[in-house]
Amino acid sequence: MKKLIVVLLALALLCAAGAQAEVGAALRVVNCEEFVTLREEPDTHAAALARVPLGARVDELHWAENGFTCVSYRGRTGYVLSDYLRLDDDYSGTEIDLTREQRYNFNLFLSNFTEVGFPQRTGCFDASWVDEAVLTDFAVEHCWFNRKKQLEWGEYFGGNNVRLPEDQIVPVVKKYFGLKIKPSHDLAYIDYKKGYYYWEETGGHISDGFACLSNVEALGGGRYCVRFDVYGMGEDWDNDVCYYDSSAADAAYPTYDYAPTGRAVIDVGSSGLNDRSGWRLVRYAITGD
Repeated sequence: MKKLIVVLLALALLCAAGAQAEVGAALRVVNCEEFVTLREEPDTHAAALARVPLGARVDELHWAENGFTCVSYRGRTGYVLSDYLRLDDDYSGTEIDLTREQRYNFNLFLSNFTEVGFPQRTGCFDASWVDEAVLTDFAVEHCWFNRKKQLEWGEYFGGNNVRLPEDQIVPVVKKYFGLKIKPSHDLAYIDYKKGYYYWEETGGHISDGFACLSNVEALGGGRYCVRFDVYGMGEDWDNDVCYYDSSAADAAYPTYDYAPTGRAVIDVGSSGLNDRSGWRLVRYAITGD
């Protein structure tokens, strides 16, 4: 039996407390002969998670102690010595003003990800490499939050009482990421059997919160970089809050000087800022410092 309990999953991704850095900034590995080591803790004696080759790109989450930076690299979150990293961020552009409706569109689009704590297994998401388990997780939980008619209820094996048909996964991933995947059957909190994903709902799910942007920069080519905070952690909220700016969001859902901070790159395609139906997520990172 597996229980699908949505808690503050985004916060669980944090490596450790540290000074706030540019969330989701792209860094390039430099100053080494072949590779640097991604470590489990900010310590040169900590366990090695991976070798990151010279010239590879990682995603910055936050500064850490002992001269390390907490980063995400191909689905793993860990620490790299800061002396071997250089800013290689090509996601800065021209800040733009938005109409009330455009702000709503950005906030609501991003809230599809913040409410389920995406990404659950990685510190950052980049469409240039795909973790099918992460995207399958997102699709299952997105349906759990937003597509109740797709769920089936009953008494199933192992104490599970709800299931989702597997054929719902690909359309959700295609809609939000523009990617076609083969759904993963190896998920942390979800059982899979003969074309269905199963779990036990024990009293509902807890929302991680809604996104509220702080600024938007036009990158050209129909892409926009959005910096945002997450409000309403663990609270119920409806779509109307997506009209909020940061001051209104903080007044309605006070965070007492603490709110997870994120940065995302969104491709609006030909639909423009007034129609989010064609939007796709390109990059995404969130932290809590």
